[in-house]
Amino acid sequence: MRAVNLIPSEQRPGGGSLVGRSGGAALIVLGTIVAVAVLAVLYGGAARQASKESGEVAKLQQQTNEVRARTGRLTPYTSFVATAEQRTKTVAGLVQARFDWSHALHELGRVLPSDSSLLTLQGSAGGAGTTSGSSSASTAASATPVSSTPPGSTPSIALTGCSRSQSEVAQTLQRLKLMDGVTEVHLQNAAKSSTTSSGSSGSGSCGPKQVSFQITVTFQALPSTPIPTVVAPSIPASSASAKGARAEQVSAQAKGAPR
Repeated sequence: MRAVNLIPSEQRPGGGSLVGRSGGAALIVLGTIVAVAVLAVLYGGAARQASKESGEVAKLQQQTNEVRARTGRLTPYTSFVATAEQRTKTVAGLVQARFDWSHALHELGRVLPSDSSLLTLQGSAGGAGTTSGSSSASTAASATPVSSTPPGSTPSIALTGCSRSQSEVAQTLQRLKLMDGVTEVHLQNAAKSSTTSSGSSGSGSCGPKQVSFQITVTFQALPSTPIPTVVAPSIPASSASAKGARAEQVSAQAKGAPR
């Protein structure tokens, strides 16, 4: 006769397994819950990190805007500094492109020998000066004013005068080369005056036995670079109004007015 086990299968030793019947479905549900929980934790961490980074980006953007605003307020001052430097260069260029006639005449008076005298003096800004050689010129030195000196021109001075001898004329030529900026001293003519019966000289001419000379003194050429034009920077209206308000406030405080 076959033995029959009357104990229920779930109560039998080793018969109640989790994988039996509904045990597999429970494991699937439990695994799904754990996976959802992990995903929720990861999503929350990512959301917090994104929020934190967004806050940092907004903070950096605000700082950038503040720096740009300060930079905009300082722009007029930067422009004025650049303008001041440009004007300094312009003034230096004007000084270099200008021929100092006053200094040239001072040098002429310094180097001219005492035994030589001038009858005429003519300055030229565009090239070598010329003399008329007229005998009616005044015995006192006369200067022709030059109003402007074009860039790249070669200033020169044409002289007519009298000396006691040819050696004195040669000494005059050597002395004229000592002037500042002189590149060439050219003797155009040197002739001894004729003796008159009265022993006196006519007006505007050399005396008896004196040597009359015509000399051209050429100076260094001026720079040909054009002078740049400086344009003053414009100040924004907001900056100008802020400066005006600040100036009025300082003035009121200086006078003891209440704020």
